[in-house]
Amino acid sequence: MKADKFLRRSRYFNVPVLQYLQQVVKANIKFSKLTILTVVLIFGLSSSEIAASPKLSLTSDLQQSPDPDKPIEADVSFFIDNLSDIDLNSGSYKIVGQMIVEWRDPRLAFTPDPFHPSRPRELNADAASELLRQIWQPVFEISNERQERTTGVVSLTVWPDGRIRYYEKFDSVPDFRSNLIFYPYGTIDLDLVMTGFLQNRSELVYNLKAFEFQDRTKPDDFIHGHWSFISMDAKEIPAKRSDDRSVDYSQIHFKVKLDHESIQAGALMIFVPLIVIFIATSCLLWLDHAHSGPRLEGTIALILTTVALKYALSEEIPSLRYMTMTDLLMIETIVLILVSFVLSVIYFWLHEERSQLVADKFNQIVRVFYPIACVSVLAVSIFVFSLVSKT
Repeated sequence: MKADKFLRRSRYFNVPVLQYLQQVVKANIKFSKLTILTVVLIFGLSSSEIAASPKLSLTSDLQQSPDPDKPIEADVSFFIDNLSDIDLNSGSYKIVGQMIVEWRDPRLAFTPDPFHPSRPRELNADAASELLRQIWQPVFEISNERQERTTGVVSLTVWPDGRIRYYEKFDSVPDFRSNLIFYPYGTIDLDLVMTGFLQNRSELVYNLKAFEFQDRTKPDDFIHGHWSFISMDAKEIPAKRSDDRSVDYSQIHFKVKLDHESIQAGALMIFVPLIVIFIATSCLLWLDHAHSGPRLEGTIALILTTVALKYALSEEIPSLRYMTMTDLLMIETIVLILVSFVLSVIYFWLHEERSQLVADKFNQIVRVFYPIACVSVLAVSIFVFSLVSKT
């Protein structure tokens, strides 16, 4: 309006020019209105697209199964980062791993970016937790853990077609099974049982996609302690809850089999000391009557040394509900040293009460046959122990 008045009052423009300028001003006003209307429409369309995003269009129906007519297949991938704190006495270990669960919910599909049609939406831990509280999701638990797992990094990815990937890094302390009758030789099965106890198999079925170490070519790098990798396996099986045996739930058994390294934890710490004690016991039998004191004192000292060795290795040697080969060897070593002590007492008694000739003949027989008898007893006992343990 100010421009129109200015043109009318101006003396420097003739009438045709004034009329032309007035039309230009009116056209500019109409263009401005059209521009404003276009901006409003664009903003409105953008707002409607934002409103159509999964976060803002959630309803209570999204907490129901995406397909009530058939079970949802959730792909599971599990990668092991660390195996440590393997406690043979308590039968537990610590595992750090990455669990990835993928499923599809078409109701969460959204219009993709036209410039990046396959780009997903990445949600951090807070946003993922907020969304997971409002939608249907496969809920799993570690059935054989001693306490609830500790979750670290959590993320959620949603693709335009409704495909969802849940990522969780966690650590847990599960129980495991072992076969350590011939300790320090033996194997253990580190189990981890993943169960979906909130959704039965008519609603959810796990589909094992991957189970491996971070670096599949170097599994021993992720295992701590005197253990070496043998094999790993996983399978999905039906499981039942204790409160209702009529309903099946989807469950995956992850298992890593390890072998105990018997060189350092066995030969060096157990067998070598026992062999040294056995040799020392046999050597003491070669002391004659003149050295009766050192012979008896040395034998008693070896008995106490064997008992002390058992307690010194209590953290390394497991105290299990069944007897192991190491327990058998420890007991037999103490008994055989005690037999050596009794033989020495008999030798000295014969020397004092009978004659030196009888005592010396008895001691010569003991020197030769005692080591042979000890080795024979140990060999037969281990053979019988192996037969009994198998039955």
